[in-house]
Amino acid sequence: MKCRPEILDEIMFYIFERARCEEDPDKYLEHVIDYCKKDYQQAYKKLNGFELTMDEIKQKFENERKNN
Repeated sequence: MKCRPEILDEIMFYIFERARCEEDPDKYLEHVIDYCKKDYQQAYKKLNGFELTMDEIKQKFENERKNN
């Protein structure tokens, strides 16, 4: 079984390669971010019983980024 960094590297590879197939790669990458946020929102609600707003999700990301 692969370790998490290897899995994440592979995910990033396929996302970037897929973006290169688009006329506007940045637009595609923004679409992927939106999908990931919505997926996280649903998973968080399932786990915790309530839904975070998109602003709360963005704030969680910013806080995590500052801490690392």
